[in-house]
Amino acid sequence: MPHNPPPARPLGPDAEGQWVRRWTSPEWTQTADAWVGRRLAERGRRISGTPVTYRARFWSVVRCYPSVEGLVWLKENNPGHRFEAGLVAALARLAPDDLIAPIAVDRERSWLLTDDQGTTLTHPDVRHQPTRRIVVRALAHLQCALLGRLNVADHPGIIGLAPSAAGDRVRAVAQEWASLQPGHPLRPEPDMLKRAELAAEVLDRRTAYLSDIVPLDLELNDVYPANIFADRSTGVLRPRFFDVGNAIWGHPFVSLHGFLDSVVEWTRAPLSRTDHDELLDVYLAAWRDHLDADPRLLRDDITATEALVGVHRLVSWLRLVPYADPIELRTRAEIPRQYLARVAELAG
Repeated sequence: MPHNPPPARPLGPDAEGQWVRRWTSPEWTQTADAWVGRRLAERGRRISGTPVTYRARFWSVVRCYPSVEGLVWLKENNPGHRFEAGLVAALARLAPDDLIAPIAVDRERSWLLTDDQGTTLTHPDVRHQPTRRIVVRALAHLQCALLGRLNVADHPGIIGLAPSAAGDRVRAVAQEWASLQPGHPLRPEPDMLKRAELAAEVLDRRTAYLSDIVPLDLELNDVYPANIFADRSTGVLRPRFFDVGNAIWGHPFVSLHGFLDSVVEWTRAPLSRTDHDELLDVYLAAWRDHLDADPRLLRDDITATEALVGVHRLVSWLRLVPYADPIELRTRAEIPRQYLARVAELAG
């Protein structure tokens, strides 16, 4: 069990923006440290060394605290993702074996305090097909366990996006960005706008025949290897998911596609058709058993929902824009622009 915080990660290009300046200020750190100290004291614990602000970006800050029982971590989100602390607490009650359990939360301040959970998935893990099978099976079981049990109204800020509305959402974003002043960081090139419009039509077609077997529910929207703890305490890998600040209320299958994309990113190679199909089969087996559904319809649906990954990422990130100052917007605009470009790829 580690007891010393890791070295702080370097600040990014948004370091002079309002959020990183806030989160690295003496006022914020003193307030945060006092809150963590009180929450630990309520459990007979205490901070035993010097805390470290491990990472600060305009979308969130993570601060690490040593204690005799091991490290604890505090996270605060940008207000666009304020719901995460309360959502994690709710998910931990519903699926305690599959997610991190908070020590304490402050929903108003979006403060989430958790014990250190060990290491996350490694690059060798991600290259290992048996490990990938374990992850996608665990993801499906988690989603089935949550299905219909979470009240989205209890978590203000989680955006809903029905697949059939994805095309219109892309059109709305393209039109809004087209109206921005020349030189605005988010204003796309005319060719990108044309391709986004064509991509919206593709989304209309691909989502038109989705079945209603799987209802809208929590789409984690960031099932990334670095967001999956690799719990091997029993001798067998048990994935534990965390980092749900990007979640939306949409089609749950999109979470799987996001993970498969991250596998390609980490391995720098496409999945073989055999491995890809096997992972889909493993994932859908849990859904088929949970819903007693026609496997052919599920297979059609999972194929159709692959087109939604870029839209979900874009919609999630846009929640942050109202809270970005000019420095943050200028230095981080490439992220939503890349998501729009990913959507535009659907146009061919």
